[in-house]
This record gives sequence, C-alpha cells and structure tokens, in this order.
Amino acid sequence: MAKKSRQIGKYSKQAKGARRGKKASAEAKEKQKMRHSYRALIVLGLLVLATFGFGAVASWRSLPTTTTALPTGTPPAMPANAPGKEYVYSGSALISTAEPFREPPDDLAVWRPGTGVWYVLNSSGQYVTYTWGNSSDLPITADFDGDAKTDFCIFRPSTGEWWIVKSSDGTYYTVTFGASGDVPVAADYDGDGRSDQAYWRPSNYTWYVYKSSSGSTATQQYGTSGDVPKPADFDGDGKADYTIWRSSSYSFWVMKSTDNQSMTYSIGASGDEPVIGDYDGDGKADYATRRGSDNIWRIRYSSDGNIYNTQWGISSDIAVQGRYTDSGDGDAKTDIAVWRPSTGVWYIRRSTDGSMRASYWGTQGDIPVPAPWRR
Repeated sequence: MAKKSRQIGKYSKQAKGARRGKKASAEAKEKQKMRHSYRALIVLGLLVLATFGFGAVASWRSLPTTTTALPTGTPPAMPANAPGKEYVYSGSALISTAEPFREPPDDLAVWRPGTGVWYVLNSSGQYVTYTWGNSSDLPITADFDGDAKTDFCIFRPSTGEWWIVKSSDGTYYTVTFGASGDVPVAADYDGDGRSDQAYWRPSNYTWYVYKSSSGSTATQQYGTSGDVPKPADFDGDGKADYTIWRSSSYSFWVMKSTDNQSMTYSIGASGDEPVIGDYDGDGKADYATRRGSDNIWRIRYSSDGNIYNTQWGISSDIAVQGRYTDSGDGDAKTDIAVWRPSTGVWYIRRSTDGSMRASYWGTQGDIPVPAPWRR
C-alpha cells in the first residue's frame, strides 16, 4: 500500500507538472498573441498618422495663403451647362455640414477674380471652395432662396445678368436685370425672407428692385450724383430701406420702408467710408463711418442715440464689419473688423469685450465677401 501510495503521489506530481506545462504554454501563446496585437496596433497607428499628416499637408496647401501666387492667364468663362462642384472639407475629409446657429453668423470668405474661386471658412474651421464667375464679374452676397444660407452669385455688368447657385439644392439660374454701369444692391426689400435682385443706376439716381414676393419690379428715384447706395434696415421692420451715403455732406439719407418718409443724419466728415451695421444688437442698422486718415470708426447706436468712437485697423485695410462668432463672442452684434490685403489677415474686434481675433484667410488680389454662408 505504501508503495502504491508513492506511485499515486508520483503520478499526481507528474499530472500537476503536465498541467503547469500546459498552462505555461497557453500563457506563452497568449503573450505572443498580445505582442502581435500590439505590433498590429503600432503599425495601424503609424498608418493613421501618416494618412492624417498627408491630409493635413494637402489641406494646408489648398488654402488661399498669402504665399500662393496670383493666377495668370485667361480666367475661365462662366459654365454653359452647370456650375462647378461644391467641395466641403473638414481637415482632409470631404463632408457636407451646416452649422446649428440660432442666428446665422458671418463666415470669413474671399472671392478670387483671377480664377473665379470662392473660399469660405466657417467658425468651426471647415472650409469650402467653389468656382463661379470670372474676372470681369462682381461678387454678390445674398440669400435668394430663403434658406438662411448665402448663395454663390455674381453680377455680370457687360450683360446685366445675375448668375445664382441656390444653396438649397445646388441648381443655378440666371436673371437679366440691369446693365453696364449699374450698381448691384441685392437685399430683402419686401420682407419675405429672400433677397431681391436690385440695382441703383447712377445716371438717373433710380433704384430698381425685382421683388421675389410678387415677381414685379419696383422703381424709386432716390439719391444724386456722387452718392453711394448702401441699403440697410434702419427702422427694424425686416425690410431693407433705400439708403445712400453722401460724402460731400457726410450724411446718410434713408427712405424708410415703413412709411416711405425720408430721414437724414450727418456723421463723420467728407471722404469717410460708410460702414453700416447693427453694432448695438437692437435689430436696427446704425449709422457708422470709418476714416482712413485716423482709422477711427464713428458709430451712432440706434438704441441710445450716442456716438461711439473706436480706432481699428490701418488705412490700407478693407472694412469687413459683420457678425462673427467664436468661443469668445456669441452675441448678435456687428463686430468692427478689417481685412488686410497685404497679409490676408482678418482683424476682428469682438463686440463682447473689445478683444482682438486675428484669422488668416485670403491673399492679395482677393475680394473679401463675409456673409452667413453656413457651409
């Protein structure tokens, strides 16, 4: 029995050793699998980094930077059959998005006459490129289909044609309205939520508006030689008022849409530039001018009647006031802003606290076209 017990103990030890060997073998195999998995993850990570790195470089190279040479040669003609494709990017990925803003903010945007390409950058860092128009055209910022998004549009002075790409479905159409020498002044004059094709004719000081609500044409003589048309809603009824800036008397003249009565207000000095906007956020346009010699913006708030002076920019800058939003500014007030052609930098004074936001977008020769594109 003692001998048998010793044999049983011996076999038991052998069995335990075999089990330990099998366990060690299984653990070794599991560790090997884990090493293979780690290697696979490392390889995958390197591939992802390489892919995004290449995409980032490709995206950076496609941006309208100041080092990009201006286009040469003959600008492309307007497409005969259909508009160019719209490309919406986020980093290197092709996407299609819309920003969920309570009220549409203005996006940074430029139009490059030499190529007819529009470059739009929204507050989320996503950008759009779109080819539409040629060097002899005039870029227009307006919402003709009423979807709260700006449509790609040009006015062709040589033919009086408006070429419009609807943001709602991507289709385009043309309207012949105006002639060479006319000044396009598209705005919502009838309050239906859609911009109307409109122009001001310097030769007879007459406004011509093709109303989207009725399809009829309204005419109104308002202004005189040397005036600059600047339609805006000064009475807060949701309709654009016929408005002109008269530099000789440094005054604004407004025909209110509420009662067709004319009102005038003098601010600034002869030679100042009109920079109308809703700077106090009360839903009404404010009289405002910018003087190139001292770079002071003079703004009369419609909410309290006071005039506020702010120095911003340099004389070679282009005024691009608008309602811009970012993490530090989300109100509904117009921000004082300029675009510097020599560097392509936007300098925006946040209406919330007066701090500066500097954003690089565009190059010399571009035309800034800030608007609520919401692409």
